[in-house]
Parts: sequence; C-alpha cells; structure tokens
Amino acid sequence: MPARRLEDQIRHLCALAAVANDDDAWLYLSELRILLGQHIEHLRMVAAGKLSGTREFLERRDSSQ
Repeated sequence: MPARRLEDQIRHLCALAAVANDDDAWLYLSELRILLGQHIEHLRMVAAGKLSGTREFLERRDSSQ
C-alpha cells in the first residue's frame, strides 16, 4: 500500500475513532495523537523556513486533483 499523506492519515483516523466502540477508540486516538504531533512539527519547520527565508516550501499535493 502506498504511503498516504499525513493529513489524509489524520482524517482517516478521525473517521475511525468517531465510529469506534469504547474498546477500540483509545487505539485510534493514541495513533492520532502521534500523527498530530508529527503534523505540528512539520508545520513548525515550514513556518521557520518561511520566516527565515532560507528554505522554499513546496506543496506536494497536486492541485489538479
């Protein structure tokens, strides 16, 4: 299975957690917490690059989709 974008993984886990029973929800929420931390770190790096002017950020998502 190809690697999914981090934002897509977060959306998918949110959908799973919303319909999960109490026994499974904590698994999804635990994974979601990890992915949100990774996303925050990515956003920090992008912001730092933009503010410092040392790195150009390019969106990887194809805008035609």
